[in-house]
Amino acid sequence: MIKKVLIANRGEIVSRIIRTCEKMGLKSAVVYSEADKDAPYIARADESFAVGPSAPMKSYLNVEVLVDAIKRSGADAVHPGYGFLSESAPFAEAVAGAGARWIGPAPSILRSIESKCYCRVIADKAGVPVTPGTVGIISSIDEIYQTAEKVGLPILLKLDKGGGGKGIQEIDRFESRAVTQAVFESMQRIGTMAFACPDVYLEKEVVSPRHIEVQFLADNHGNVVCLGERECSIQRRYQKIIEESPSPVVTEEDRKALYDSTEKIVKAIGYSGAGTIEYLRNAQGVYYFMEINARLQVEHPVTELAADLDLVEWQIRVANGEKLAFGQDGVRLSGHAIECRIYAEDPKTFQPSPGTISRLVFPDTKKAKMRLEHAIWEGYKVSPFYDPMLCKLAVWGKDRPTCIQSVIHALGEFAVEGVSTNIPTALAIMRNRNFAAGSFATNFLNAERVNIGLENYAVTISRQFGCPGRIIARKMAQLLDVEFYDRDILKQVAAEMNLPVPKLESDDEEAEYVKLLYPEGTETEEEREKIFAAQQKIILQLAEKNSGIFLGRSADYILRNHANLFTIYIYAPREARRDFCIKHLGIPAQDADRIMDEADEARFSYSMNYAKVYSQNVENKNISIDSSLFASVDETAEVLVSIIRRKFNLA
Repeated sequence: MIKKVLIANRGEIVSRIIRTCEKMGLKSAVVYSEADKDAPYIARADESFAVGPSAPMKSYLNVEVLVDAIKRSGADAVHPGYGFLSESAPFAEAVAGAGARWIGPAPSILRSIESKCYCRVIADKAGVPVTPGTVGIISSIDEIYQTAEKVGLPILLKLDKGGGGKGIQEIDRFESRAVTQAVFESMQRIGTMAFACPDVYLEKEVVSPRHIEVQFLADNHGNVVCLGERECSIQRRYQKIIEESPSPVVTEEDRKALYDSTEKIVKAIGYSGAGTIEYLRNAQGVYYFMEINARLQVEHPVTELAADLDLVEWQIRVANGEKLAFGQDGVRLSGHAIECRIYAEDPKTFQPSPGTISRLVFPDTKKAKMRLEHAIWEGYKVSPFYDPMLCKLAVWGKDRPTCIQSVIHALGEFAVEGVSTNIPTALAIMRNRNFAAGSFATNFLNAERVNIGLENYAVTISRQFGCPGRIIARKMAQLLDVEFYDRDILKQVAAEMNLPVPKLESDDEEAEYVKLLYPEGTETEEEREKIFAAQQKIILQLAEKNSGIFLGRSADYILRNHANLFTIYIYAPREARRDFCIKHLGIPAQDADRIMDEADEARFSYSMNYAKVYSQNVENKNISIDSSLFASVDETAEVLVSIIRRKFNLA
């Protein structure tokens, strides 16, 4: 019987495994590199062992030093976590040679399924559809051309022993045989260097697929149970960033078929332990076998929340030789679970953001059924040696909409300073209309770049004097949760940038309009030219920085070439404008008509003729709206916001 587990990994998964060891009454031992010497799980474990420098090849990938730690600890079992050596047959064999049990499938199984082509052959023989292409490896570019002629372009060249999104090359057209040969040889070199195997196979690219995986448990007594599916289509660079269970697109009939396919493959291989089989679902609803992951997955918490069981516990029990205590009929899935991976990376480019966390606030996990898996703290240094994932947020709700709202609330409670994170992107995804509807595929991030903030959008609003344009614009910004920029903001930013500042006699539309010189101000024409240049610089910078609503005719002109621009002109009949001036701006009735005329005349000549001409041309507007047609400012704002949401697919 297992009594002590050495965890051959780092980061949040170590804390996760220790938690189960404590629950089962097992002792734990951990290893750590120089970069992780202050990790919190070191104090929590029963024993800890330094395994070398920060570089993984000298520590977490160094079989010799890990085996030494196993022997020194006296551990009778090793849990490899995920990544690093978690699917390494040589390491599993070395663990057995050190007298410990490997918590996972047997080394012989690991060695076999390391080959994706082996798994494709198994699936094909079991009658499970595999993506069209070559079942085995290819040896020449002639096979590439022949297979492409059969299945059609685009195709993917894949490394037989690749993984983690590495070793995939798309071919959507053939330039020449010389280019194809160069691509083929490049793939082989990458395979040799990264995975010690040059073998390449070919798949027909499934365009805009959904990535669906089935979690299973298998014991050494021939029993296999499936624990629901996970939707893993939200990815960047072929790597998952958000997962959920169940998938919003998998029907009960689909689920039964996926379970049947999974059981056939698992039994054909002779697999035992926890594992995942990944499938691609095309637009027509056909599921293709893709590959097997012979380890615990990063996203396993969503399955644990939906199925209400501990996968790590059952990994250990199966390694102990125990039978599964339940069959397929005993699996009860309920509610919905979503996991967000929180990375130290730029939220728009997804480039790593190394540095030191100076401030760290986590969401309150007591407010919902929620798990936060992490091994970070204030002062934690994000190392360039490892994957930049900081933590995982996993949330359960009674249904998908409830779960999404809980995730949004939890993400909003995070505070991470000192490094950039992808939290803003995760929030935008949760709020995205298509994500909320469950309508997405693996190309989601590229298809929704504007909608989720990978690119900013700008809304410009110009209006007739006497229309509640500023109030409507502010309300719209609140509803959209974006920045609002008017002349006051521009003046403030201009002052901070030491740029020319306009000198208006009145900065407030609710001031005494009898003395109004708005918005021409007191500057000379030369000064206005400088101010307009300053405005242009500021507005372009603000639009580059964030999505926002810009009030004013100058913004119309300045942002006319913005890639994601929506322009609005707000107007009203003269009587409605006059009424607004009297009731809401406090202008005496006898002065209202004169002041409106003066304001219209001033705005006609405001801030450069070219800006005025551009702004007044209705052909340059996405929409012109009569504010007097609506019962209130709020209603006008809500109508405009609904149009913008449709434009940018915002939830």
